[in-house]
This record gives sequence, C-alpha cells and structure tokens, in this order.
Amino acid sequence: MNPHFAPRRRSILTAALAAPPLAMLASAPARADGSSPRTAFTPGQPWLDTNGQVIQAHGGQVVIAEDDLGTTYYWYGEDRSNGYGSSPGVHVYSSRNLYDWTDEGLALRALTAPEQLEEDPYFVNLYSEYTDEQKAAVIRDLVTTPAPDSSVPAAILERPKVLHNAAQGTWVMWVHADGPSETSNAQYAKANAGVAVSDSPTGPFRWIDSYRLHHAPEGEPNWQPDNPGMARDMNLFLDDDGTAYIIYSSEENYSLFISLLDPSFTALATPPESAVKGVDFIRPYIGAHREAPALFKRAGTYFLITSGATGWDPNPAQYATATEILGEWTDHGNPVSGDGAATTHGSQSTCVIPVDPDRGTYVYMGDRWTPSDLANAPYVWLPLRFGEGTSMSLIWEDSWRWEDQPAQPAYTVEVDLPAAVGLGEGQKLPRNGTLRLADGTVSKRKISWEGALDRPGMVPILGTLAGPEALTVRREVLVVPQHMVYLVNAGGVETSDYLALRKHAQGPDPKNSVADQPYGADPSTGAVWGHVGRSLPAGSDTDSLDRSLRYATNHDDLVYRFANLPQGTYTVHVGYYDPWPWANRAAQVSVNGELVEEQRLFTGTAEAAAYTGIASGTAGEIVLTLHPTRSPDIQVSWIVVVKD
Repeated sequence: MNPHFAPRRRSILTAALAAPPLAMLASAPARADGSSPRTAFTPGQPWLDTNGQVIQAHGGQVVIAEDDLGTTYYWYGEDRSNGYGSSPGVHVYSSRNLYDWTDEGLALRALTAPEQLEEDPYFVNLYSEYTDEQKAAVIRDLVTTPAPDSSVPAAILERPKVLHNAAQGTWVMWVHADGPSETSNAQYAKANAGVAVSDSPTGPFRWIDSYRLHHAPEGEPNWQPDNPGMARDMNLFLDDDGTAYIIYSSEENYSLFISLLDPSFTALATPPESAVKGVDFIRPYIGAHREAPALFKRAGTYFLITSGATGWDPNPAQYATATEILGEWTDHGNPVSGDGAATTHGSQSTCVIPVDPDRGTYVYMGDRWTPSDLANAPYVWLPLRFGEGTSMSLIWEDSWRWEDQPAQPAYTVEVDLPAAVGLGEGQKLPRNGTLRLADGTVSKRKISWEGALDRPGMVPILGTLAGPEALTVRREVLVVPQHMVYLVNAGGVETSDYLALRKHAQGPDPKNSVADQPYGADPSTGAVWGHVGRSLPAGSDTDSLDRSLRYATNHDDLVYRFANLPQGTYTVHVGYYDPWPWANRAAQVSVNGELVEEQRLFTGTAEAAAYTGIASGTAGEIVLTLHPTRSPDIQVSWIVVVKD
C-alpha cells in the first residue's frame, strides 16, 4: 500500500544520472568565514561548509542534478550535531564542485516532542491534511528526542538516501527508521524503512510512513517467519531506464536485499506477500553479515560495495558485480590491498558518486565513525580505480582532485598464461596480449609484469600494457616449487589450487596423500606428519589455500610435525591469512626450536613467509611451532616443505 497524499508540486530542477562535461562546472562560492575555497579532497581531515561549520551529512549520499546554470550536487546525511541521540533530522548541502558545500538546512526535520506536530507552524503546514493515523506514524518515526523521565529509547534516523523522480516531479527520501516497536522497547526493534517526499531537493521533506520490506522465500537460508522484512543500512539506485531500487540489510544484518520500487519511488513495486525472488527482489548476500551497501553502474555492469557488521569499528570491504541487477551476483573480495585492507582505510562505505562515468571517474564516499565524538566524525572520500573487466580497487590518497583522475575505459585483455611456473620464473610469463575496448576497438599490446613469484600457490601478478593509457591487467599464476616434500592445506580440504599444485608437482609426489590430518601415519604413504594440539579448521567453503585455515583453541600453540625426511636442508613456506583481522592476532614462529619470526601479524590480506636453510637433522624431522603473543588464538592457512 502507498498511503501518501499527492504532493504539492512546483517547477524544480531536472535530474541527471551522469555528471556534465567539466566545462559546465561553476567556480566555488565565496566562503562566509573568509577562508579560501577548497580545491581538493583530504580524506579523514575536518571538512567545513562555506560558513565554517562542520558538515553534518553522515551515512549519506550525493545526488547530481542540472539546471540552467550547470551542475549542482546535493549531499544528504545524518545530522549528528547532538551526538548519537536526539537527531535534528537529515541535513542537506549543495555544491558546484564537490569541494565547497553550502548549508541548505534540514531537508527532513525530526520532532523533539509529539506536541510539535500540532503547535509548530513548520509541522502544521506540512501535516495539516494528515489523518490521526498518519500523524501517529509521523510521531512514531520522527520523535528522536527521548521523553523526559522515560526509559524507552527514541526513534532513530540513519542512512538517508534520495532519488529525483523526474517523471512525477518529486524528490523521494528513504531512511533506515528504527527504534522501539509495538512489541519491544529495544533501540533497534522496529527495523523499518521510512520514506518521505518533497517538491524540492532541499526540502522540506514530508514523512509518509515506515514499514517492513521483502523477505526470503519460505525454506531458504536465513528465512525468518517470526521477524520478516527487516530493513536497516540502506541505499537507493536509479537505473538508466528510470527504474528505482532500494538496497538494504535484513535478517538481523545477515543478508542483503535489492528490491524494485514502484513508479512513485515511495513503495515497493510488489507487496512482500506476493513478491517473487528474481523478479521483484534478489538477495546478493545470504548469511554473510554485510551492511553499508553502495551500488553503482559502470559500462553496463552493476557494482556493489559493502562492509562487514562490526558496530562502529571499520572492517574489510567486499565488492560484487552483476550484469543484471536482480540476477546473479559474483563476489570479488576486498577492493583494498596492502595498508588499509583490514579497515577499508579506516572507513565504512555509504555511497559512490558517478562524477564522470564517460571517463570512468567514480568517487567512494565513506564515514570514519567516531562514537565518542560523532558530531566531528570525519569523512573519507577516495578515488575508485578500475582495471580489466570487473577489476576494481580503492586506493588511498592524502589529497586528490577528481578532475585530475586518469581516464579509465572499460576493456578486456586476452593473454595466454602457462599452466604453472616455478619459483621466480617470471621469464615464462607472456609478453604480448590482445586489448579489446568496450567500443569494439582491438589492438595487440606488449605487456610488462610485476609480482614476486616467490611463494607456492596461486600468486597475483599485475601486467601493464604498452601505450599512453598505461592500462593494467591482473591475473593469477600457479607457482609450483620443485621438490615439494609435503603439501598441506590446513583447512583440511582439497581446494582447486591445492589439487593444481599436486598435479604440477615436479619431482616425487608429496609424502602426504591428504590435505591435513592429526599427527600420525599418512593413510596412503605411511609418512608420519600432521598437527599437534587443540585446534579446528575453518574456511573450508572458500576453495582457496590462502583463505582456508586451521586455528588453535584455548590459547594453545599450533604445531605441525613432518617426519621421514632425508638429511639435508629445506625451505618451509607458510601461508597466513585472517578472515577476522580486527582480532589483532600475532604469533611467534619457530622451526625445530629456533626462532625464525619474532612477531608474525595476521591481516586480512593473504601473505606468505619462507623459512630457509632448515636442517632435518639426524631425526629426519621438521617441527613448525606458532606461539600466540597476543590474546587471540593463532592460525595457519597452508604449509609447503621443499627440499633445497
């Protein structure tokens, strides 16, 4: 049901899905505080509006619009000037250049008390035609200030997002509307999606109602018959054909939904009780505990960035792609590598701005939540980098300008990689490839490769194509050391890369016939090897040596013993990865009682270490010991013992 009144209308701006040519950008407005206009983004640093006040647009979004004067950007977000509670509402700012923002006030005003609805002229003008039932919904959802002497929490407004409905001449805002419900006084019991409408991008937005959204089909994983249709962290997306969608965390934040909106953008296209999965909605992530969705489209492909659900603390992002928004989604893992991978550069995603899609210029919007001082919590805006196909990365820049970003065309590269190479055999990588641009252009290009082929398994390599564009191609190549004596997947399963290593082994087959086992005789070869102590496997469903693992329990050491080794020296390659990098895990590593690594840190990036010159001694045995040096238990992904 769509229970709103027909909005009062007047002439407004015409929306634009893509940014205009650079020449249309207006110069920065004068700043009331006398400071110089901003000319660049400085992620994580204080950001003031043109009046010299801290910008209050948390968990927000930028909408691009055009008028006779050029381009206007509208930045909507949570007003956290009062901290966590008692929110004034949803703030909106305008800009001509994305750097300098003019305060346009509260687009959606919250209530401090129910009486305001009948006494304050602002609210009387907005809601005078509402029935008592409709006014009750406004009070339920917009009173964000706790009542005096009441232990019941007030309403919460989070993650506001806005779309311009050009066909109907309206601006539509959706908000995560939470707070107590009819059956619970818990802070996040309601879990509704709220919607408001306005004739103007700056408001006032008039609240319509809040309600639950779609739910999983009966019998599917995470189906919740007793608490269906929850909606928390959310976003909106307007497709090229004018169709609108809402993206939201549901099922206690364990699953993510994308649902089709009706032509007014103020309600679901199909009610939950009659909705069909794949037609009216889709669940890109089921049971994955993803939130903070940010969806955008590039060259016909839909991209979806999400974060994990760890409260105020940042965590690794993930991104997925699809060719149909309600079709099959493919997860590509973390778009951040190296420093910042474990925390998404200390931020949580909120939106992506398609500033100049023709040039491939997209801006990642993130929040750096500071729960002790939410009013001054900074923003993290960074450039998105695109490579071949669906390849995407989020890089850190201390200071940067979107106008200076390189052109990023959509393209694919055909290159024939060898089935396997040995350690350090970069000379076996191909030196030529075929470049295919999205416009149909095809050309042969030289390729130069980067990447240390210094560890076993699937190793990422980066190729740069000759030419002024400096386009890159990312691939993985199987690295197989000669004379592998033991090959262990500590997760205990025969992943595809584990089987590939065995298939391409050079020299005698490894002494172990199974991926992992407790210390004892191998079931096929009789070689004595395995893990010792209390431990458990994890990540067996990842089909990856790097991302499956065995972890110690009860703060035990994690020990692997390998016997039946001829005398000589060996290299012990060990893989480390932490799917829970916020745990701050660390270990001391020893081989045969000798310390080889004082402090091994575990991160969200798969890493490897090589411990060289290890003598088997007269006992013909190698013992690898990981000892926890911090409170969390420690773990290992894989072990490869190689005869020198």
